[in-house]
Amino acid sequence: MSLGGGGMTVPADNSAKRKVHLGRVLVVDDDVAIRRVCARVLNSEGWTVVLADHGRAAIAEVEAAKAPFDCVLSDVNMPELDGFGLVRELRQRDGDLPVLLMTGDPSLHGAVRALDQGAISYITKPFDHEVLAAAVARAARVHGVQRARRRAESYARELYGETIPDRAALEDRFGNAIQQSWMAFQPIVDMSTRSVFAYEALLRTEEESLRRPDIFIATGERLDRIQQIGRTVRNAVATAIATAPSNALLFVNVHGLELTDEELYAVSSPLAQHAKRVVLEITERTSIDPSVGSARVAMLRRLGYRIAVDDLGAGYAALGALATLEPEIVKLDMSLIRDLDRQPKKRRIVSAIAGLCRELGSRVVAEGVETEAERTACTDAGIDLLQGFLFARPGKGFAPVVL
Repeated sequence: MSLGGGGMTVPADNSAKRKVHLGRVLVVDDDVAIRRVCARVLNSEGWTVVLADHGRAAIAEVEAAKAPFDCVLSDVNMPELDGFGLVRELRQRDGDLPVLLMTGDPSLHGAVRALDQGAISYITKPFDHEVLAAAVARAARVHGVQRARRRAESYARELYGETIPDRAALEDRFGNAIQQSWMAFQPIVDMSTRSVFAYEALLRTEEESLRRPDIFIATGERLDRIQQIGRTVRNAVATAIATAPSNALLFVNVHGLELTDEELYAVSSPLAQHAKRVVLEITERTSIDPSVGSARVAMLRRLGYRIAVDDLGAGYAALGALATLEPEIVKLDMSLIRDLDRQPKKRRIVSAIAGLCRELGSRVVAEGVETEAERTACTDAGIDLLQGFLFARPGKGFAPVVL
């Protein structure tokens, strides 16, 4: 069957292993190869996929649909009507339909524009099958299909190969990954004092199929086990903090879904005993409900935690979180820092962000600093807190840094 044209419907795979229908996804892209990949991955997950090759065709599909779509997955750069225009027109027709954008060239300007017009989030091309499946599930879940997602018995294609594991196999792999997990620590340096400001705790595992952290997290999302990952990380950091330098803070990633875990707010929890030394990085790249997020973050601050927004410049949700979460620290994504010294426009953007964050009372961390030239460009932009391979790679224990 051809997957090339607009308006093609690819029904969900209802084989013996996957007797579940998650809903309907509209995939919009003028690249037939991308449409084919998206259809294959999402169909294997249990989604019915409808294909359109540009924005106008997508609008026609939405208007003609007898059953509503649960998510729209759209490219940004397309003829006739691009992704931003599609978001705008869809918002006029259905204010609740989630739109997830795909782009090969993410930028802060595009992020702000899409956020203003109502996009939920985006994924960057090229993307992994697992990340695509998890992103669509998140977008749909935010708008009321979490129960269907939980019934899904398959996850996504393995990191290598063509075999699709069933849910039981994924549960086994995930359990092994949790048992074999450990924490790596990467320093964040303060160039103004030439000292280590903090260490970020980063999840790692010896389970081969889930070694990549993004695949590990995506698996937790698909299996509704994010809270288990979060508790594992927090307990491990609480144990390790005794050996950390006494003047260094610890940055701990907190997925947006962990904000519903009551254990996170328990005064008796292991990490809460060290809250004044901990910065919680909110890492979910989907929208956080302001009415819930603000109240939850206030509870965390009462325990003594500080809050950081992670990956600013990599996702629209982080931009909105500046207002929602009022973070003490903002971390700039490495996509903004890469080749900062050679791109004048990017330097202006980074300088503007750093200035805005200072006005809002937030300190800024530049992630992904790999060269001396990038370090100099960051400090010239007024950013003193730096993290990246230039200083140290993540590793076991709290390695000293010579500056």
